[in-house]
Amino acid sequence: MIRKKSEHSRRIVIRGLLVMAVILIVMSGWGAGEYLGAWKIQPLQAASVESLSFQNKLPGAVTQHLPTAPAGVTPAIAMTPSPQASAEPQTSNPKTAYLTFDDGPSNVTPKVLEILQQEGVRATFFVIGNQAQSHPEWINAIWEQGNAIGNHTYNHNYSELYKGFTAFWSQIKRTEEIVRGITGVRPQLIRAPGGTFGHFDNTYFYLLKQAGYLVTDWTVDSGDSKRKGVPASEILQEATMGLTASKVVLLLHDGGGHTESAKALPEIIKRYKAAGYVFDILDDQVKPVQFRVSPKTKDAERSTPTQAWIASNIIPNAELFEPGKPLVLEVGKLETRLNPGEYVISKGQYMVPLRAVIERLGGRITWDTVNRSGKVNWNGTAVTANIGNKELILYRADGVQEAKAARVELIGSSIWVSLRDLLEIAGHPPLNISVTEKERRVKSL
Repeated sequence: MIRKKSEHSRRIVIRGLLVMAVILIVMSGWGAGEYLGAWKIQPLQAASVESLSFQNKLPGAVTQHLPTAPAGVTPAIAMTPSPQASAEPQTSNPKTAYLTFDDGPSNVTPKVLEILQQEGVRATFFVIGNQAQSHPEWINAIWEQGNAIGNHTYNHNYSELYKGFTAFWSQIKRTEEIVRGITGVRPQLIRAPGGTFGHFDNTYFYLLKQAGYLVTDWTVDSGDSKRKGVPASEILQEATMGLTASKVVLLLHDGGGHTESAKALPEIIKRYKAAGYVFDILDDQVKPVQFRVSPKTKDAERSTPTQAWIASNIIPNAELFEPGKPLVLEVGKLETRLNPGEYVISKGQYMVPLRAVIERLGGRITWDTVNRSGKVNWNGTAVTANIGNKELILYRADGVQEAKAARVELIGSSIWVSLRDLLEIAGHPPLNISVTEKERRVKSL
């Protein structure tokens, strides 16, 4: 009995020694291939690259588009390569779908917004300027619901937009000001009507990037605009084909006549969710998808903007989207500051939110609903900012009213005024205006 036990113990010890020997061999790497056979440990390879799924007969393969200065155009700003991702490294992040709607707003937009709200999903709306101008309430609704707004030009007219860059630029800037006037924020995203393929040449891509904009196409076309009256069932089928890519930028429309797109939307969202996608909006943190330049547009003879035009338009525009400097206001013995985004520079003037400036400088402001004006009491001075008449009115101690034509605008739900006009009528004219590496400063009496 004792003998049997000792033999059993020796076997256990021998097995243990063999196991330890194998472990040492594997850890040292010596003979690992021979002993592990098919499970041989290999060095880690570079992360695999996932190609995006570009479905539904897209007009051109998405490329890593790095705009380079076209012939005759001197770079306005030093360019650093930044991949315009046609593919992204695989990560542990969830698959993401970006719903995008073109050509609105229209009477279809409220229904789209209702569905998005019900589903807890946000989207990106590329709006047409003349439509936004006619229906600012729909732009407000898009914005207030937490969606993103992009620029889809002013009138969507191909013959005007693609005859030369300056014509395209004019429409972008016009729409930009309309949207800014409604939301208070400039849209940095741009989508070319019809997409960039067959329309953009290198000059369009290059100068828009230099000016600080993000041009984005799509990876999946829902097909809802390929002909009039595409049924919801067909839109659903085209929009949900595949569902394997880690990133999908889906093209839909909320312009007039696209009620079937809204009808298909709930099921589209449902299928993407079932496939493991989360939804998000496009912004400057998302690498834009861009089609390649087609041979037709690459060789097209279009006029190139002059260096003088580029210097006066492109270079200053880029500053609108760069991290800004604070604006410090030094008024008498008081000092306050507006952070980047709390003021804008427009037509050479600082435009500031009236309530923020007055309250930070110790004053009070009330809203007159009947006359659509803001009434200011500041350091013993009474001033009214009248939006309708575009004027500031000073109420002097002797009872006389002094009106001054001024830049007074309603942006979103806030009154914005020219800082110079406000300071001058309140008796604090600017004495010095300076810009340093760290700040902008206005010193007043």
